[in-house]
Amino acid sequence: MRVKSTFVVLLILSVVLFTFPQIEVVKAQGTIYIRADGTLEGTDKIQRDGNIYTFTGNVSGAIILEKGSIIIDGNGYILTGDADNHGFYLAHINDTTIKNVRIENCNYGVYISESVNNTITENTVTGNNLGIVTSYSKNTLITENNVLNNVYVGINCFHSENDTVTKNVVTNNGDHGILLHSSTKGCYISENEILNSGSNGIRMGWATTNNTITENKIQNSGENGISLYESRFNTISRNNIDGNNANGIYQTTYCTNVIILNNITSNREYGIYNNQWTSNQIYHNNFIDNGNQATNYPGDTSTWDNGFPSGGNYWSDYNGTDNNGDGIGDTPYIIDENNQDNYPLVNVIPEFPSWIILPLFFTATLFALIVKKRLFHPHS
Repeated sequence: MRVKSTFVVLLILSVVLFTFPQIEVVKAQGTIYIRADGTLEGTDKIQRDGNIYTFTGNVSGAIILEKGSIIIDGNGYILTGDADNHGFYLAHINDTTIKNVRIENCNYGVYISESVNNTITENTVTGNNLGIVTSYSKNTLITENNVLNNVYVGINCFHSENDTVTKNVVTNNGDHGILLHSSTKGCYISENEILNSGSNGIRMGWATTNNTITENKIQNSGENGISLYESRFNTISRNNIDGNNANGIYQTTYCTNVIILNNITSNREYGIYNNQWTSNQIYHNNFIDNGNQATNYPGDTSTWDNGFPSGGNYWSDYNGTDNNGDGIGDTPYIIDENNQDNYPLVNVIPEFPSWIILPLFFTATLFALIVKKRLFHPHS
C-alpha cells in the first residue's frame, strides 16, 4: 500500500508540473547607478560605449547619475519606476543628454538638481507624479518631449535660471502644464502645445522674473491659460490662448509684465483678469469672443495701448467707428474708470513679421526698466 500511495503522489505531481506552464520569477530591479568613473551598476539592459549609454531593453528602477558629460539613449525602450523614486536623478551633473526614453510610474520622471547645461529631448514622460523637474539648475534644454498624464505638473522649473522649454507637447497633466516658480528667472518658454491642463496651462509665481513666454498654444485648461502671482518683468507674446475654462491670462499680487501680440480668444470668464496690485503694459493683442474681455482690480492701472499711431488692442466687441480709416477707433475702448485702450484697433492683428518684433521688444524692455527703477527708487 505504501508503494501504491507513493506512486499516486508522484503521478499527481507530474501531472501538475506538465499541465501548468512554469511561472517565471521576475526579480524586480532596484537602483541603477552610472558611477563617477563611468561604471554601470544594477542592470544588464543598458550598454555602454564610451560616454554613450544605450538601452537594449525595458528597464525597471531609478537611474542615478554620478557622472556628467554623457548621453543616455533610451532607444525607444521604457524606464518604469515604483512611483516613489525618481526615474532619472541628476544632482551636480552637467552637460548630459537624456533622449528617446519612455519614462513612466515614477515620482518625478526626470529630476535635475544644482546642475548645468543638461538636455532632455525626444522622450515620452507619462503617468508620473511630476514629469520633468529642474531645481536650482541653469541652462537646461527641455525640447521635443511628449509630457502627458502626469498627476501634478508636466514640466516644473523651481528656482532655476535660463532654462529653455521649447517644442514640447504637454497634455492632460493633472494640475499645471508648465510651472515656473520660486525665483525662477531668465527662462524661455516657446512653441509648446499645452492642452487640457487640470488647472493652468502655464503657472508662474513667487518672484519669477525676466522670463519669456512666446509662441505657445495653450488651450482647454481647467482654469487659466496663463496664471501669474508675484511675477515681474516677464514678457508674454505671440501665444494662442484659447478656450480655457476661466481666464486667458490671470494676474494677481505685484505683477508687472508686458503682454503683447497674443491671440486671446473664447475663454469662458475673461480674456485677461488683472487682480490686485498689478500694473502691466498690454497692447497689440487680439481679444476675441471671451466671456468678458478684460478687467482690472479697482484702483489699479495698466497701460492698454502703445500710443498713436502704434495703437492698442483689437477688441471683438468694440462698437466705435473709424471715420478717417486709419485703423484706429475714434473713441476709446473702456475697461473701467481707471483703464481704457485709447487707440483700439478696428481690425484683427495678423501674424506679425519678425522685423516688427524687435522694436516692440525694445519698447517692452524700456517699460520694464522704468517700472523697476520706480519700484526700487520711489523718490527719484
